[in-house]
Parts: sequence; structure tokens; C-alpha cells
Amino acid sequence: MKTTYSHAELLKFEDPFEYEFGLPLKINDLPSTVVEEDIPDSKTKLLEKLAEGYSLIIQKPRIPNEKVFAALQLLGENDFMKLYAVNETAFNEPLWDLLYEREYDLHWTFFLLKERTGVVFELSYAGGGTRSLTLSGLNANTLIHLRLEVDESVTCRWD
Repeated sequence: MKTTYSHAELLKFEDPFEYEFGLPLKINDLPSTVVEEDIPDSKTKLLEKLAEGYSLIIQKPRIPNEKVFAALQLLGENDFMKLYAVNETAFNEPLWDLLYEREYDLHWTFFLLKERTGVVFELSYAGGGTRSLTLSGLNANTLIHLRLEVDESVTCRWD
């Protein structure tokens, strides 16, 4: 199954990301298109996108800080959360296992991002605010959220 939504169609939804697509983050700028599709294998898709230069962005609670995160690039942190970026060379099997295990943990968020330049990440609980990671400045970018257990993806594109 593959369904594509245009910008005009997205405008008709009350909250397309939370209610229609179930994304674990908030996006301030509606994308040009959203593609929801079944994929053969989530891990293969993740590895392909990392090889294409995408970054795997992971937001997780500060505690516990599993050993697998020691070698990863820290993008930001606050009193409650840490934000990491993972490239193809830093990705490993223990990290995959952890992501698969934490997929439905409300405090964890992970997705692929084509370009990090200019993107503003507002961590969960920043300044007593939102419980979700919030992104803005996604101009000419692609974000892919993988649903690991059910082998589905949601791809958001900005022109």
C-alpha cells in the first residue's frame, strides 16, 4: 500500500501528524507531500537511507544513558532529554536492537533526516513546554519516520 498526500490535502486535516500519520514529533511547517507506504524491511530501508547520507536523529531520556550512545554525536540536551545524530559509520546492531525495543516508548523519538543544516530542534519538555520533539526550518528537506515492527514508512518532503 502506498498513499500520497499533497499539501492541499494536508491542510484539510485537523492535525495530520498526530492523528493521521502518528508521527512521534511535531512539525511547524506543513510539507509539500507526505507518502505513507508499506516497505519490505525497515532495517534494510534504514541502512539504505544512512548510506545515501541521511542522518538518524534520536531523542531519548537523559537517564538511563545506554553504552551504545557514548560514541554518538550529541546535538543537544536539556534537563530531561538528549538528542543524537547517527550516520552510517556510527550505526550498529546494538543500536538497532535498542530502537526496535523502544519504538513504542513515548519518551523516545527517532527518524531519518536528509539535511540537518538550518533545522531547529526543540527538545521535549524544553522550558516546561511540549512533550514532543518539535522541528522547524525544514526547507527543501526530507524526513522519514520508520515504523519498525510493522514495516511501514511515512516520508515528508518539503520543496
